Amino acid sequence: MFVLMIFLPRYLGAEAYGAIGLGTSIWTVVGVAMAFGMDVFLVKEVARHPEKTGDLMGTTLLLRGLLFGLGLGAVALYLHLVDYPPLTVQVVYLMGITHLLWLFINGCHAVLQGLEVMEYISIANIAGKAVNTLLAVTALLLGYGIYTIVGISMLAALVVLVMQLTFLSWRHPPRFRLNPAQGKDLLRASTPYLMIALVASVYMEADIVIISLLMDETAVGWYASARRLMGTFMFFPVVFIGAIFPALSRVYTQEAERLPLLVRKSFDLMVLMSIPIGLGLAVLAEPLVILLFGAECAPAGPILSVMGIMLIFIYMNTLMGKFLISTDRQNNWTVVMIFATIVSIGLDLLLIPWCSRVFGNGAIGGALSFLVTEIGMVIVGIKLLPKGTMGWSNLRFFLLALLAGLAMVGVVWWWRDAFIAIPILMGAVTYLGLIALLRVVPAEDIALVRNFVQQMIDHVRRRRAKPVNAGETVSIEGVYAAND
Repeated sequence: MFVLMIFLPRYLGAEAYGAIGLGTSIWTVVGVAMAFGMDVFLVKEVARHPEKTGDLMGTTLLLRGLLFGLGLGAVALYLHLVDYPPLTVQVVYLMGITHLLWLFINGCHAVLQGLEVMEYISIANIAGKAVNTLLAVTALLLGYGIYTIVGISMLAALVVLVMQLTFLSWRHPPRFRLNPAQGKDLLRASTPYLMIALVASVYMEADIVIISLLMDETAVGWYASARRLMGTFMFFPVVFIGAIFPALSRVYTQEAERLPLLVRKSFDLMVLMSIPIGLGLAVLAEPLVILLFGAECAPAGPILSVMGIMLIFIYMNTLMGKFLISTDRQNNWTVVMIFATIVSIGLDLLLIPWCSRVFGNGAIGGALSFLVTEIGMVIVGIKLLPKGTMGWSNLRFFLLALLAGLAMVGVVWWWRDAFIAIPILMGAVTYLGLIALLRVVPAEDIALVRNFVQQMIDHVRRRRAKPVNAGETVSIEGVYAAND
């Protein structure tokens, strides 16, 4: 997908890429309503009661098919009311088919995550991305346009869906029976997660819609290019939190006293990873954008610089949000998200026109509004955590890691005009060297990582030797407990 991310803006142009970015945002917001918060509920429920998997999966897929019809009507109404160019309208409709497939995929993904068999998710996603990347890059090089690219994305989604359904059928075949009572119970139980997902999607996607209304598709293309590149650096928190979320849900009901330790260590890990990535991205944004996307997308550089700093706080908020949800306190986080969304939209309406006048690039305003709200959410999120969850040790860890990160920024800036691999290498050496010199990571945490790696190795060996039951997984909370 990284390769495809490079090719799309270069070969489609900012305007066509902006149409894809806008279509993605529209369907993401509507798709959240169609998903109805079931994904989060499925992860928690399957992790706690795996015997319900078949019925839950079948009911979820049937309900999503029905809800898609309602979502399609909402998108059609919006496109009728807003005067988008014909190309944009057609692309949005075509992308709806892909998003229907991803509705089903995400349901399967949630069940597999709840069962803690993440390798099946990885295999299917790798296959889908390989199909999408190889076919799309070939099509672009042969001169095909945006419609072919959208069609290829449909095919790739279908590959992922078929593979995930196949994996599920080996363990817990979905039972496709629409039981009205069970469907009603599922919707009711998922409603709290729907609310937070709706708010989160509006929060994440409103900026692109506002940019499209106040500016044009070219500005959307710049912004979408920067955000897509920033998104590639979300790999670590997505994978880590995806693995730890079922553990958090299970520990909350079985060993609640271990939750503070689990969260503290996870928070430190987010800080350790986010600071060099975020600050490094902020410094190298402009040359990186030109290298990957070409000079036409150079205005995405300043946007990406702001997003690099924002990335540090996104890592932390992703963890805190999942912790509150896993402990059945999602309503608190929903209130925070609602307030952040209102503030973000207000800031968008002010900052986008202002940045357009001052910098000639209104999309910078969208990134700035996000930065403000993400910082605020970190502060509020820490206050929402149970008393004693975070301590002075976490503050010390953050300050020392930040000191190492700022020193890294100085080194990277000095080498900024060299070939981009050189400042990256020099920055990495500086950051890791100072982390070791300042003893930022305690000895017990180093032992924790070693134990976790050993568990992963043992896990792979067991899978080679014999089939593994759903409960036989790498126990993240067990690793933390061993080092308590």
